[in-house]
Amino acid sequence: MFFDDDDDEGLINPEIFHVVRRELYAVSSNIKVSPYGVRSAPTHTEDGIPIRKLYVCNLPPKTTRSELFGVFAPYGFIKNCWLRMSERGPNRILHATYAFVTFSNPEDAHKALQAPHHEKTLRGRILRTSPADSWHQPIEESDRNVHWKARDDNSDKSEESTNNMTREEIDRISSILTTGASFAFANGKYPDSKDEESEEVEENTEDPGYSIMDILNRDCLTHILSYVPLRDLILSERVSKSWQNMVQEYLLGIRMFKTSSWEHMTVTMTTAVLRRVLMRIGPTLVRLHIDHHLSALNDRTAHTICKFCPNLEELRVVNMHTKNWNPLVYGCKSLKNISFVSCNKLTDTSLVNLVKSDLAIESLTIANNTHVTGLFLTGLSPPKLNAVSFYNCYSLQGTVLCAAIDTLPHLTTLKVDVCPATMWTMIPLIISKLPKLVELSLSEFASVDVSYTLQEKVDKDGFCKALATLSDLKRLNLSRNLNITNAVLKQIAQSCVKLESLNISSCNNRRNCPHLGVSDEGVMAVCGGCVGLRRLDVSYLGALTDRGLHAVASLRRLTALTARGNPGITAAPVTQCLLSCHELEEVDLCGCDGVSEVVLAGAVQALEAHPRHLLLRLAATCASDTPTYEYPEHKLLKVNVTEDRSILQLRPDFIDRVFEDSSDDSFDDIYDHEDFNEFFDPDDELYLDDDLDNYERIYAMGIDPSDIILM
Repeated sequence: MFFDDDDDEGLINPEIFHVVRRELYAVSSNIKVSPYGVRSAPTHTEDGIPIRKLYVCNLPPKTTRSELFGVFAPYGFIKNCWLRMSERGPNRILHATYAFVTFSNPEDAHKALQAPHHEKTLRGRILRTSPADSWHQPIEESDRNVHWKARDDNSDKSEESTNNMTREEIDRISSILTTGASFAFANGKYPDSKDEESEEVEENTEDPGYSIMDILNRDCLTHILSYVPLRDLILSERVSKSWQNMVQEYLLGIRMFKTSSWEHMTVTMTTAVLRRVLMRIGPTLVRLHIDHHLSALNDRTAHTICKFCPNLEELRVVNMHTKNWNPLVYGCKSLKNISFVSCNKLTDTSLVNLVKSDLAIESLTIANNTHVTGLFLTGLSPPKLNAVSFYNCYSLQGTVLCAAIDTLPHLTTLKVDVCPATMWTMIPLIISKLPKLVELSLSEFASVDVSYTLQEKVDKDGFCKALATLSDLKRLNLSRNLNITNAVLKQIAQSCVKLESLNISSCNNRRNCPHLGVSDEGVMAVCGGCVGLRRLDVSYLGALTDRGLHAVASLRRLTALTARGNPGITAAPVTQCLLSCHELEEVDLCGCDGVSEVVLAGAVQALEAHPRHLLLRLAATCASDTPTYEYPEHKLLKVNVTEDRSILQLRPDFIDRVFEDSSDDSFDDIYDHEDFNEFFDPDDELYLDDDLDNYERIYAMGIDPSDIILM
């Protein structure tokens, strides 16, 4: 095209054209361009300054410093990330326009420049990266010291004088070159707004350094903040605005809160304190455990929970004297699991509204209570209640619970543990009404005299007949139950073929039991019928020998075997189980005196044939009593010979020596002492004679004075 000279003067500024030509020459001389893209990038500016700071543009509208840091962090250590924000649109919303990324080493900046375009993308946009101008680069002195602040204005006076241009003009031209924006040079116009002038003032100031919040992602920060007490986080919000936003984001992500996390503080958990906490984290809370040891909560606690925790699904209350929990039904519509542990004032009236037919309660647990009788379950028909657990509830009535079972058609889990021995007379009738049971727990019915006195009044085969209906049972706990015999285990083997977990530890392991209890015959029957067992506990069985434990080797799907405190077993059947059960991962033999170190060689052999992680607990065995024995090493084998998990009082060979007959003569040496009478005055001897007369009357009545002392 042809232009007159007069037109050229009006369209193109010669000074600007001179600067543009010089910048283009510098770029073309340092960057080699090929048809396939940029192959090499400069390491120094035209003034010989090492390139550490990069100019980044084509950013998404809502780019953050942490996102920008994540894009360039793989190339090296970043000293600073500075992001320019400006208002755009009719609503004047802040958007990211460009950014400067400063690396600590020039080599890292060079890697970022040479990286392919597809690696430097953010939300689908390819970030345009180029070296920042010389006056933006940090100054490196001859002694290798780097000044990270922006350069002083006086250092660029010579350059400004030679080019006869101001720094603002040069910066605008460099922005045009790097961003590729088209401006009307012909009209002699270029962007000149208030925002462009303010960005130079901000760039010449000291860049704020990045913090730990820019380096770590949200998952790491959330994991770190989980170790900080909630009270300290709330008090630390005043540090800065960015920290406050991060804490608030973390608080909104909390799904579970335990008040026991404040136990290290001398803070009493009152209803007012709980209200302030739930105001911050309650809307998103799913699980709440009120188990603080210094609690002074009142009857307004339930109102506070239902007001601030609308999405709560699990509630666990420990050691509280509050009895009014019915208000939970008004706010916590999604509540599924409720547990009350050691709540002394909890009664049937406190629970009657929690099991209504229009609620979503699925599981209810009551432990260590002396007032609940089970009457709150009668007359109601909750459609979703499928698990009921009672532990150590001395007022629980079998007749009331049996009547309530008729209104629970979907019950699949029933646990009646450490309850009155009178409950055993109603257990067969209760079980017969629940043919869909999946989990059953009847542990710690250990009163010998009462149990067998009550069994004489009922059908002895009633419990076996009730077990015959449980064809879907998968988990069964009968530990420390003196009513379990080999006949019961044979019935379980015939009926409960889907059983996966069985606990028959300490079933009639005392010498004073009326019957032998569980022996090899019962264990062999269970192992032959329930071939799908994955967990088996046969601890503290006095009649169990190697013959019965050999049958466990037929359980091919067994993953955990517990046989603590059994003096009648050796290492041979355990080794056979390790070789045959290819999925076995944990074996607990604590307190088994006959188990030697031979089991370790069998474990190594089993792992060589079928590799898997294996844990052997051999504390208080012959294997742990051999200090000179060198245990075989295997990367998948872990042996624990220090932690003894066995209970001495539950062993079949345990002898209580507190009230032995030989202890009656333990004070003979004191009475035979010559100066024994000097301990008493004449008046004391009269009282001593009276006390002896009283003991003689007590013995005549058939009462042991030791029982009175224990009472």
